[in-house]
Amino acid sequence: MAAGGFAAARVAAARHLGPGFRNVALEADPTTVAAAGPGAEVAIRFRDAGGRPHERPYSAWKREGARLEVCVSLHGLGPGSAWAARCAPGDEVEIAVVHARPVDLVEGAGAHVFLGDETSVAAADALMRELPPRVPARAAFEIASPDSRWPPGELAPGLAPSWIPRDGRPGAALAAWLDRGWLECGPHAAAYVTGETWLCSTVAARLVRELGFPRERVRALPFWKRRASS
Repeated sequence: MAAGGFAAARVAAARHLGPGFRNVALEADPTTVAAAGPGAEVAIRFRDAGGRPHERPYSAWKREGARLEVCVSLHGLGPGSAWAARCAPGDEVEIAVVHARPVDLVEGAGAHVFLGDETSVAAADALMRELPPRVPARAAFEIASPDSRWPPGELAPGLAPSWIPRDGRPGAALAAWLDRGWLECGPHAAAYVTGETWLCSTVAARLVRELGFPRERVRALPFWKRRASS
């Protein structure tokens, strides 16, 4: 076990799922991997090309045995994106499970709705794979460019998300999509909102105030915050 509760790991494989993001598979002690629930927040410590240490959180997409997979957006805006773009099998890192799962699924919900942005897809997909059979699920993700769309074959069986082009600040286009009445999920649905901070607060409020979702059936978790200058 590395210092600070981190465990040694290494890159087992890395591949592009699309032009805008990369799937990185890590191998670590099976006990560490087993602590990560669906969509768990996993902190990864790595070194950049100059040898400087960095730490970034990512959502666990798939995990089995000693293998844990994450998907990283290649936006080119920070050391995490640069690491994901260049990492290769054999590279050493350290990992720690920060939160076992991003949000808890609402028991007994008649349908499950997952809303967010490009940083939400891996965790949402992981949670959707845990749903009971024949329970309806819908998803809509606001994305900065078409490069952030996931290939259909990589997503949970039967899932066809709505991909909403970003227009302005993160969350504005998704909120407008909700206002136009595109979300149809029936009664007793539960909603899970992740991604950028303003997106989470705005979309969660829309679901409760305008769309009639009971507050206890809406769960939100911010993953990142937009810089004031962006």
